[in-house]
Amino acid sequence: MADPAPPAAALDDHLARGIRALALRKYSDACDFLAQALESSTSKYGDLAPENVESLVLYGKALLGSAIAQSAVLGGAAPGAGAGGGEDAATGAAGPSNGAAGASSSSTPAAAGPSNPNFHFGGDVEDASGDEGDGADSDEDGEGEGEDAPSGDREDDLESAFQMLDLARTILTTEIGELKKDGKGKDEEKKKREEKLAEVHRLLGDVATESEQFDNAVEEYTSSLSLLSRLLPPHDRALSELHMLTALALEFVPNATSRAVSHAEKAKSVLVSKLAELEGVPEAEREDKVRREIEDIKGLMGDVDMKIEDLRTIPTAPAPTSTDSALEALLRQSSSAMAEAAASGAVNDLTGLVKRKKKVVPVPGVVEEHLAGGAEGKGGEEENVVVVKPVKGDEGEGKRKAEKEGAEEGQETKKVKVGDGQ
Repeated sequence: MADPAPPAAALDDHLARGIRALALRKYSDACDFLAQALESSTSKYGDLAPENVESLVLYGKALLGSAIAQSAVLGGAAPGAGAGGGEDAATGAAGPSNGAAGASSSSTPAAAGPSNPNFHFGGDVEDASGDEGDGADSDEDGEGEGEDAPSGDREDDLESAFQMLDLARTILTTEIGELKKDGKGKDEEKKKREEKLAEVHRLLGDVATESEQFDNAVEEYTSSLSLLSRLLPPHDRALSELHMLTALALEFVPNATSRAVSHAEKAKSVLVSKLAELEGVPEAEREDKVRREIEDIKGLMGDVDMKIEDLRTIPTAPAPTSTDSALEALLRQSSSAMAEAAASGAVNDLTGLVKRKKKVVPVPGVVEEHLAGGAEGKGGEEENVVVVKPVKGDEGEGKRKAEKEGAEEGQETKKVKVGDGQ
């Protein structure tokens, strides 16, 4: 019997299999492999070790891809978004524009939603063609098995993806803080960690977008943009992507149209700068890769222009009136009072406000029994009828007293007047 693989070898094997499944968009397999990789990593290094970040990010990306695939099956976002390009992001060997941007390129359609399937802001065209090749391999291997048979529940996948990515964010934030304290000699390592943190923020923005929590999505995309703006050159297409993702999320935030237009225009400005840089190379010296990217950017700029026009035509909600403001303040004050009462433990006794049905008090009376029924001489049948007549005045009081005395002596008092029926 062969000896089990050592933890390090098992971790590398699970990661490699998970990355491949993620690149082929087989999200169910990717989730299984990466979950095993995360388990191996945590058992070896501990729950909050920096070595777990890679497994956490990839596992969160696979869960997000699974949720997006299920959304596509139900008629939601385009399939294949969110997890493509994961191999480039995992290796980190492609540099900032291909690492942070290339990893997020294929998630753009999902974040844009079903009405924006054509936006693609990732790295250079060579990476995009590589992603298409992976997609072709996926079709050859089985028509994208991960998309056709996603595992688990969509909401559960989104919740789990958030938990994985949020834990990765916590670990990275702590690690970056420690690197800052160490001072010089750690700049390169800190830059890598900040790039990874920017990727985590962007993925958390994708999770929030899929969960329709657009305010949170804007916050995450803005955090990622803030980090990459200090790390990347101003013409890097990753910045264009994040500006556009922010604009698309702001489209669903009330009264944020102007901010959405501003981010969309910044996305276009980045593309214009990138196009100017590429066209600065003499035509004779341009490689096929550069020519393809130039054409790609020109087509993308047209899409961005159309989106800007769409955003400008979105009607703005009217400003709240004084009545609306007063009502909102009243509701806020009422909610605050209720919260304070609940926190203080005070409980109002409402039993005095409960209406109770009054009990019916029996009226004392005399029981009379008489015969009633058929007429005389016609052979009619007679029957006994018992009638209770209420007693009034002193007579009633005396009779009630007599009945009470009889009850105390163990006797039942009953006064019966019998009629002869004549």
